[in-house]
Amino acid sequence: MLGKMGFYVESLSAHRAAEKLVKEGVEVLSLREVQKNVLDVHIRAKDGKKAFAILRGSCYNITNVRYFGLERLRRSAVRAVGLIVGAVLFWGAVAFAESRVLKVHVVGSGAFYEREILSILAEANVKKFSAMPRDTGLLTASILALPRVEFCSFKSEGGVLTVEVRCSSDVQPIAGMPLLSPADGVIEELIVVRGTPLFSVGDEVEYGVTVVGDFTLFGEREYPSLVIAKVTVAHSVCAEYELEEKGALAQAYLDYGALEEVHISKTERGWLVEGIARSTASINLE
Repeated sequence: MLGKMGFYVESLSAHRAAEKLVKEGVEVLSLREVQKNVLDVHIRAKDGKKAFAILRGSCYNITNVRYFGLERLRRSAVRAVGLIVGAVLFWGAVAFAESRVLKVHVVGSGAFYEREILSILAEANVKKFSAMPRDTGLLTASILALPRVEFCSFKSEGGVLTVEVRCSSDVQPIAGMPLLSPADGVIEELIVVRGTPLFSVGDEVEYGVTVVGDFTLFGEREYPSLVIAKVTVAHSVCAEYELEEKGALAQAYLDYGALEEVHISKTERGWLVEGIARSTASINLE
């Protein structure tokens, strides 16, 4: 039974199928009538393709094809390998899809920020077909900076990156005020947690000018925002005190805090104190 196969031949002239095969050089190993006009033919497996071509070309109907012995084992092995390869390719494709961003879905009460959130993701190179983000800390911080956003989370499943964003229930415009410069001088320190900085460290500013605006920009859109910021401005001071020298110097420190590059000179009425002072202003940030 090594390398053997069998099949049924159906036709009104089924009994002539064996003669046709033998005539064309196909060895018939056995022949059995199953029912009227149906023969069970056994041949060598290596002659299968040739036999099918001969019979089908002569309008014989072939059914119930079976394989025996090593041929059956060989075909089972080939089929099993095909299934394994197919399974590996399938699960590989699934794993690849799971690791890639196929779609971004923004949900929650803050879903109206979808355009801004997609822009934040794109800036971090998180877009269609990119790898799923592993560390979402910076993305979360950027989204939480949007006005009234109080919660943000990420979830990935089946190639879909879901961003849940919740906003506070306050629907009234955010009340706030900008951070103003406390003096004429040069900015030495600027810390901005919320709000939009309009100057940088090293810039010269005038007293009362807006250093941090009470709004947040996303693209071309402007949103009101509470300011959480602090600024320190270094500036020159010059004050005359009608006191003795030590008293004038002490009063200058009380008025301006720590002074640098201090110079004190005698005047007709007392002492003139000059130096560099620092003035600090902050909103919601100590």
